Amino acid sequence: MNRRLIFLIAGLILAVLIIGIVNRFIINNEESINNVSFNAKVLENNGDSMLVEPEEGSGELNSSDKIVVRVRQDNAGLTDLSEFSEGSIVKITYDGMIMESYPAQINAFKVELLK
Repeated sequence: MNRRLIFLIAGLILAVLIIGIVNRFIINNEESINNVSFNAKVLENNGDSMLVEPEEGSGELNSSDKIVVRVRQDNAGLTDLSEFSEGSIVKITYDGMIMESYPAQINAFKVELLK
């Protein structure tokens, strides 16, 4: 009986440790994603999304020659992309995640007009 109790307590402690590790490194991994930015030319603008072409030498160009940029819904600072006209050069900041479709898709945190 005493031995079973020790194994039960050890098992519970081990389970709590595993849950803590999973929560810290896997579930909350969102915080460790770095913001990435690249420059691109606006090809089309639909108001709530843009089709852009990354500049030569950009790492994003390795994923796709065209990328649809959307603004995250929880981004209160940037909700409308209509101010960026076709042919403009913009700097796009996003979370580093590219959805591999054609055209590729990203969710932007920030879009700045360069030219």
